[in-house]
Amino acid sequence: MADREKVKMYINIAGERIRLTVDYDEQDAVREAESQVVRLFDEWRQMFPKKTVPELLAMIAYQFAMYYMALRHRQDDMIAQLKDFEKNIDIALEKTDK
Repeated sequence: MADREKVKMYINIAGERIRLTVDYDEQDAVREAESQVVRLFDEWRQMFPKKTVPELLAMIAYQFAMYYMALRHRQDDMIAQLKDFEKNIDIALEKTDK
């Protein structure tokens, strides 16, 4: 099967069956994402038994958004560091050329 072929698959989160069409090579990532959400849902269902399913899903969405934002900030910091490093290398190379 070609890497860019699409496949239809189902995931199940909080009892909701969701149909997806994804690239063939993204199936494992989709299953891992499903697994992580289900794990957190089950864990928090035990920790917060009085919360409704929509409340828990909102909390989970917020948690993953925070993870995403933290990764974005780390990525931005890394890009800035790499640009500084590249600038310093360019300066050092210019000095050796003279």
